[in-house]
Amino acid sequence: MSEPSPRQVLYALVAGGFLAVVAVLIIGGAVAGLVPAWWSMIMAAGLVAIAIWSAINWRRTAPVLFVSIGLLVIWAAGTLIVAI
Repeated sequence: MSEPSPRQVLYALVAGGFLAVVAVLIIGGAVAGLVPAWWSMIMAAGLVAIAIWSAINWRRTAPVLFVSIGLLVIWAAGTLIVAI
């Protein structure tokens, strides 16, 4: 296996940053009572699944970034829809 390029490492860190932000938002929304518990559980399960997939495939920068940013968009749209 070849050594990763600096761009791959940077994009993996950016994707990880997006996942960390989504984790904070999921926890914050649940603690504040902004969303129902089922929504927080679904998003947390999705976050764990995507984090595991991203950790395995971190060298595939485009799909990893797309999925991590997509999770943020899904969280934002879903939270607006299900907010109490």
